[in-house]
Amino acid sequence: MVITTRFDLSVPIEAAWAYLLDIRKVADCVPGASLAQVIDDHTYEGRIEIKLGPIAVGYKGRVSLENIDPTNHSVQIKAQGVESRGRGGASAVSTAQLTSKGESTSVLMSTEVQVSGIVAQFGRSGMMQDVAQRLTQRFGSCVEEKLKAAATAG
Repeated sequence: MVITTRFDLSVPIEAAWAYLLDIRKVADCVPGASLAQVIDDHTYEGRIEIKLGPIAVGYKGRVSLENIDPTNHSVQIKAQGVESRGRGGASAVSTAQLTSKGESTSVLMSTEVQVSGIVAQFGRSGMMQDVAQRLTQRFGSCVEEKLKAAATAG
């Protein structure tokens, strides 16, 4: 399943690009996620808890930044995890494309998601798309707040 989401940031593209590539900074903005270990500059281990309708599921896994293209402000993010409880798993390949809008930046995310286990039954219902939209908006709002706080402090 492919999920497309978008959010805007009120900072120039170079500031948004630098901030979004710093996983240590943005990890706190991913709803339900926690960073457990930094493997290297582009690979991280962590956990995420997601609520899909009547169920809550937790995953433990790895995220890596690949195909980082600073000229075109795009990056591919690969994530793979296994359920903390249960036998399911999930993997995602997401491409983030940043576009300059003058003094602001638009971020378009296109994510191909594959899930197994109990979560798989929700993939056809549109519930995953709705949850992804809500989580993306919460993420974007959090990043926006952190960028504004950094600008005020700096």
